[in-house]
Amino acid sequence: MHRLLTRCFEEKKMIEIVYLSSDGTITQRRIWIVSIRNNILTGYCYLRKQTRTFRIDQILSARTVKAKRQSDVG
Repeated sequence: MHRLLTRCFEEKKMIEIVYLSSDGTITQRRIWIVSIRNNILTGYCYLRKQTRTFRIDQILSARTVKAKRQSDVG
């Protein structure tokens, strides 16, 4: 998982994740990765329309999304 996220960050690719929040809620989100440090991913979340942080160990799945630039997805 960490390798995929790092590659997407380096290649500036949008990803779609399934995320398990600390309260047990599962959500699907499209994000642009801003940074990855230790076990924390920071990215712009299109569901919440703001920059959010995600614990990498709580990302259940991730895949790349075809988008040429941020303005292609809204």
